[in-house]
Amino acid sequence: MTFVRTVCLTASLALWGAGAASALDLEGVLREVAAANPTLAARRSMVEAASRRVAPAGAWQSPMLELGAVNVPTSGRFDMDPMTMKMIGVSQRVPVFGANRLSRRSAGEALRAESAAAELTHYEFFALAWQAYADAFYAGLLARQADSHTAVMDRLVKSARARYESGNGRLEDALRAEAERARTLADLAAFRAEERSARARLDALRGVPPGAGGEALTPPPVTSTTWESPAWNEAVGASHPRLRELDAQVSRYRFAARAARRMALPDLALTASYSRRGKLEGGIAQDNMFNATVGLMLPIFAAQREFSEGAEMDAMARATEADRRAAELDLLEQLRSGLASAEASQRTVGLLADTVVVTQQRAVEASWSAYSAGTTDLWRVFEATHTLYNEQIALLRARQGLAGAEARLLSITTRGDLLGVHLPEIKRSER
Repeated sequence: MTFVRTVCLTASLALWGAGAASALDLEGVLREVAAANPTLAARRSMVEAASRRVAPAGAWQSPMLELGAVNVPTSGRFDMDPMTMKMIGVSQRVPVFGANRLSRRSAGEALRAESAAAELTHYEFFALAWQAYADAFYAGLLARQADSHTAVMDRLVKSARARYESGNGRLEDALRAEAERARTLADLAAFRAEERSARARLDALRGVPPGAGGEALTPPPVTSTTWESPAWNEAVGASHPRLRELDAQVSRYRFAARAARRMALPDLALTASYSRRGKLEGGIAQDNMFNATVGLMLPIFAAQREFSEGAEMDAMARATEADRRAAELDLLEQLRSGLASAEASQRTVGLLADTVVVTQQRAVEASWSAYSAGTTDLWRVFEATHTLYNEQIALLRARQGLAGAEARLLSITTRGDLLGVHLPEIKRSER
């Protein structure tokens, strides 16, 4: 019994005390992901690219500058004909029906959509990092739990062999103890491989080469939240980045449709020129001349194309509105499912930690006491020890599942505050 208590205490210290000297916590990982993940850097560059398209979308067409000589005789002389002039002119097309302004607003909505999509990608990667962090942390605990159980099995194997060699035990007990030790060693190898895989995913999300980060991990935060709080439903409201992206896309298509129809209306064409006349033969001076005209650019051949483009943009807006309704329903469904999964995982953790594992530890101690007193056989000790190991593994898996459910809720709601985690600030581009 003293041995079991020592092993349990050692395992507890190994499993939970290792985080005290660690150098990496979840919030620190999330900051690294925000700063160094290449995919997120690419999304931020896409937002910048979208912002650069806003101003040109509403710009007027470039003016045309003309330089030349007018009415020059074939002799090439400038002092023979009174209408020979050196001319400078400029012409400008002026949109008077607001097509450029609508195009600029459409580009602004495209920027808002790109910004919301980039923001959502940040939260999705935060959730992936949370999941990878929890997987790496709990895989490490599982490996240490298996290593601790191996020490218990070594004791059982020695006891079984000693009793068998003395003629007081059965060969079956010794063989089963050896098989259980081998199974535990197989678990240990699997858990260590799982930890390496999760650490590789975590390192890649942090923007470092997989395997380069060898820091110890502190335990993931324990969420103390009310799963039925109305704040969860508010988190998937109109301010959610996925819905904001689709709302902006709808506005983008609506403005683009209006701009296309306005382009089917005539624009003004303004032209001005100044002509300088030299002296005629004999020294006769002449007045300089200027011209100014106002015209209409008639989009006769482009009108059908512009109206068709406007109808296409309206259809895209209607399709995006339908996608927006579907996305809202999908978010609510995912939220309900995620909350149910998190609540069930939390309840499972509580039952296993407070009742099952504690009771089974007492059962192991009782079986060792009975074995020491000679009132039971080694097989009962082996059976109780094996059950305790399985329940401890189940508890760690339940905690890992709870962390995964919380990470999923983060990706759904984008609300770290509801989960007790401070997320890095994400810059929005709103124009």
